[in-house]
Amino acid sequence: MGFFRFRKVIPLGKFFRLNLSKTGASLSAGRPGATVNVRNDRVDGTVGVPGSGLSYKERLSHRGCAALLVFALMIASLLAGAVAYAH
Repeated sequence: MGFFRFRKVIPLGKFFRLNLSKTGASLSAGRPGATVNVRNDRVDGTVGVPGSGLSYKERLSHRGCAALLVFALMIASLLAGAVAYAH
């Protein structure tokens, strides 16, 4: 028996993406080949060979506190990029 899935990716500049699914939201930062994904309960890192389908994913943190710190750093980077782009 099958099930329905929902996934929507919203680009936030060149290196950031907001990912929405029925299980929650996350923020990704990186380029093809290396990405960090932050959810409210964990931080995951992925490295791979773009276009090949080969990748390695590892949980970088299990704590919400670490996820909050990385999320804050990503938002700060995004805001700094927006300010630099505006000038």
